[in-house]
Amino acid sequence: MRLLIIQYGGDYREAYQRFANGEEEIYGYQKYSVDYVAKLAETLEEVTTICISSKDSYSELLKPKLRAIGLGLKNNYDQQKIKQDISQYIQQIKPDKLILRFPSPEILSLAIKYKISTLTTFSDYIENKTIKQKIKNYFLAKQLNNSSINWVANHGIYASYTLQYIGVNPNKIIPWDWPNHNTSEDFIPKNKPKDNENISILYCGSIIEQKGVTDVIKAINILHKQGLYLTLNMAGNGDIEKFSNLAKNLKIDNQINFLGLINHSQVMSLMRNSDLVIVPSRIECAEGFPKVINEALTCKTPIVASNHPVFVNKLINEVNAMIFPSGDSLALANSIKKVLSNDDLYHKLSLNSAETLLNLEIPCNFGELIDHWLSNTQEDIDWLLQHNLTSNYYI
Repeated sequence: MRLLIIQYGGDYREAYQRFANGEEEIYGYQKYSVDYVAKLAETLEEVTTICISSKDSYSELLKPKLRAIGLGLKNNYDQQKIKQDISQYIQQIKPDKLILRFPSPEILSLAIKYKISTLTTFSDYIENKTIKQKIKNYFLAKQLNNSSINWVANHGIYASYTLQYIGVNPNKIIPWDWPNHNTSEDFIPKNKPKDNENISILYCGSIIEQKGVTDVIKAINILHKQGLYLTLNMAGNGDIEKFSNLAKNLKIDNQINFLGLINHSQVMSLMRNSDLVIVPSRIECAEGFPKVINEALTCKTPIVASNHPVFVNKLINEVNAMIFPSGDSLALANSIKKVLSNDDLYHKLSLNSAETLLNLEIPCNFGELIDHWLSNTQEDIDWLLQHNLTSNYYI
């Protein structure tokens, strides 16, 4: 069996070589996914990964039966070129099965054209509000309902429901998650800091507008003017210069540390040692359920999150998180101030983390999903059917 895996970001070659050199992962489950794909190459005839947004264009055999390809389109999402390049590689590789990691109409059309058995493993919240979005999603759903697309998996339950809302057959939709390698039992519930002089809050994620970075910086400024001086640590890559300039213009740059990409092994320690974890994503940010929430819950550090539809399905204001209206920096500042001013509320949020984490568990993980799909016996098909969106697991 020849397997082709196509993803937009995440350069497989770069990560594979970095781990071969003994370096650490820079985001959760990166090594797990790289190792899993490499292990598939030991049992299949051939495994090929294609990264759309690699820095360079390349095709390299990493080890016997495992090839990585980069299209080199990091700064140029050219739909026509993507379709043309992928079509050429499909004709060259002749894959028996395809895993598509992001919702690409161009690539789906090729999977249908060449009748390739396809599994999607998206991590996308599908917004369906504007006329333009509804037209686009109508055609996306039509593609996903095609018989060549065997299963439509998405990261998280609510993100999976957004596929059903646009018309994808729920019997084909399977919510998936990464396997849980950490346990909240390793940490005890936290109490509010005794004073407000050395408060640190943590943001982990891409340093971009859609993730609400402007909102959290402005919230720090609002609290500064109210006499509450917090340290904001921001871990991640993105437009750091832009947001560093914003902090300088607001004269709070001495309160904000841009850490850049950090090894994932440092994240849990940073979260545990922080007083709050901020997840300020804007509603328009298309994402599945971010693992930063699971990690903060594991560490029992209270969360302040926006009312992004994916979050509010599981996070309840003043029960297991503080929730504020997306894009509202004043409301974010008020939420931060409230939880830092109330010992009982702070402790309750920390205490409720363990139960919340348990409720977030999804019975189908990334590796199991792919293993059952590749095996494709009647028993495997039954297992996949039992984990689709209509099953009792998600009630």
